[in-house]
Amino acid sequence: MPAYSRVDPIARAARFTALTMVRGESDIVWSSLLHHARLGFQRLIVISYLEHEFLRRCIDRLRGAFPEVEIDLVELESRGHFGRRKAFYVNRALSLFLDGDEDNFVYCFDADEFLSLGRYPTIGEFHAAFLSTLPMGTKWGAATECFALPWLNLIPKRASSVDRYRQQDLSAQFLAGDYLCVDSRENSRHKVLFRKRPATRVHMAYHQAFRGEKDVPVEPDPLAAGFVEQSGACVYHVPLRNPDQFRERLTGPMRRALTRAAAKGSPHDTPEAANDEPMGETMGEPVIAHDFAEALFAACTSSQPQFKSLAEAADVFGEAITDRKIRAITRFIYRDRVDVGPVLGSTASSSRCLGMKADESTP
Repeated sequence: MPAYSRVDPIARAARFTALTMVRGESDIVWSSLLHHARLGFQRLIVISYLEHEFLRRCIDRLRGAFPEVEIDLVELESRGHFGRRKAFYVNRALSLFLDGDEDNFVYCFDADEFLSLGRYPTIGEFHAAFLSTLPMGTKWGAATECFALPWLNLIPKRASSVDRYRQQDLSAQFLAGDYLCVDSRENSRHKVLFRKRPATRVHMAYHQAFRGEKDVPVEPDPLAAGFVEQSGACVYHVPLRNPDQFRERLTGPMRRALTRAAAKGSPHDTPEAANDEPMGETMGEPVIAHDFAEALFAACTSSQPQFKSLAEAADVFGEAITDRKIRAITRFIYRDRVDVGPVLGSTASSSRCLGMKADESTP
C-alpha cells in the first residue's frame, strides 16, 4: 500500500496546470515543453507572443505524443511591452482555462526553465507524497497553498564550444549534455508552485503568488518548505546559451546603463578583452558589438570563473556590467561552478545540486 493512501482521494482530486508565455527562444522551447509534458501535468497552457509558426509545430508534436494532456495554445498579436503585459496575460489565461470549482495547482515557467521534482517523477506523486507527511489533524489546504522552489542557474558545458545550439530545434537538445551550476539552494531565489484560487495571481516572473486586492504575498507553510528541501525539488534556469542570444538579451539593459553613465559624466572604459566599444548602432538602434558580446559571453560561461569579483571584471568590460539590471547575468563571471552533469536528463537528479549522498537521491 502506498505511503500516501490516507490522503489519496485528495491527491487524485487535485488538478495540475503548467503555463508558459514564449516569444522566440526556438533553440530551447521544445526542450522545455517536452520536459514539462513528461511531469504529469493534466493541462499545459502555452501563450505565444508574436512569433507563432515554430510554436505551432511544437504544439502539434506535443498533442500527438501526450493525448492525455489538455494542451492549449493562445496566440497574441499585441505589440505592447512584453514584460509589462506578461503578468496580465498569464493571470488572464489562468482565469479563462481553469475551473474555479476544481482544486487547481499551477506552475508557471519561462522557455529556458526546467522544473525538477527531485526524487519524484511526476507532479502528482510529489503532491501526494507531501500530503502523506502531514501530521494527523493538519489543515492540508493551508499547508499546500504554496511551494517555493529554489531557482538554480545552469551553464551548459557546450556553451563555449564551436558546436552551437540549433535554432528551431525539435531534438530536445537541452535535455542531453552536461551542466555547471552557479547557485546554491541556500542562497537562491525561488519560483512558485501554488494553489490557484479566484483571488490569487502570480508575479510576472513567477517568483511570488499574491492573494486579494491588496496583493498579500502567499507564503509557503514551514511544512511545505521542509518537504521541498527534503525532496530536492527545484527549478533549473539556462539563460546563457550562445553569443547572439546573449547579445540580444543584454542590449536593452546595457543601453540604459551606458546612457545613465553618460548623463552622470562617467567615462566608459573601452573593454580591453573585446578591443571594441561595447555599443554600436544598426539602423539608428543601439546594439552590443559582436566582439564585446563574444568576450563577455566567454567570461560568463567559462568552466571556471575568470574573475574574483564583478568589480574586477568591470576593469576589463566597463562599469556598465555592474548595473543592477545586468548583474543577474554578469554575476556568472565570478560565481563558483559545480559540475552537476546531465541534470536535465533525469527527473530525480536535482540532488546533485543539493549535496545529497548517492544513496539518498532515490526513494
